[in-house]
Amino acid sequence: MARFNEKIIPYATQDRLMNQFCEMLSKLKTSDQIRNFLKDLLNRQERLMLIRRLLIAELLERGMGYREIQKQLHCGCTTVARVERWLNFGRKGYKAAIHLRKGSN
Repeated sequence: MARFNEKIIPYATQDRLMNQFCEMLSKLKTSDQIRNFLKDLLNRQERLMLIRRLLIAELLERGMGYREIQKQLHCGCTTVARVERWLNFGRKGYKAAIHLRKGSN
């Protein structure tokens, strides 16, 4: 994703906008609506980057090692480490998403 200087928008405003964005996403009713919105919002590379992060989190949860993940998904060690940090020490968003995905299979 493109770099953006987050200091341009005050943190409180960023937080409010994030809450509004999440609320809007939660009101989309179908997978098609969400898919179409994300395709309008993000370019192909941005979408794939987000998808790859979720796949990295899933593979880490299954116990796969860094090198195996890097080889399978063609990503760097830094990306895997960052996802692992968020997976283990973040706000549990990855774990919730993985759990939801497992429940839908």
